[in-house]
Amino acid sequence: MHAVPCITVACMHDLKLVMAMAASLRVNCTVVSPPGAGCVMGAPWWMALVADCPLPALLDCGQAAGYAACALRMGVSGVIAHVSSVAQHRALVSLTQMTGGHVMEQRPASLDLPPRDAAPVLERYLRTFPAG
Repeated sequence: MHAVPCITVACMHDLKLVMAMAASLRVNCTVVSPPGAGCVMGAPWWMALVADCPLPALLDCGQAAGYAACALRMGVSGVIAHVSSVAQHRALVSLTQMTGGHVMEQRPASLDLPPRDAAPVLERYLRTFPAG
């Protein structure tokens, strides 16, 4: 089994580029919000951004279990929450069983797209993974 590439996206322009390139290369990948975006931008922003995205999407909520819980209750399918409390982690896992979502304890390694000329960088990165 091979690792699925992750790409950080913060705007519709980057998301469209990732979706198009992944489809063109027939590579499975996951889009990830910037670190802590769940606390700063919020779940409604992420849900609006990835509403038409066919790729798996993860909202990074940093250390904020409350933001991660709210995002899961709102319908976000995947959150990242590196909480230090075992009780908070268990509560999030329990919530995922009710919502059908999932929680990750650690942020996966993710490509940060450059502000300019991101397409060739993204293509080189995605070509290092086998087509799905």
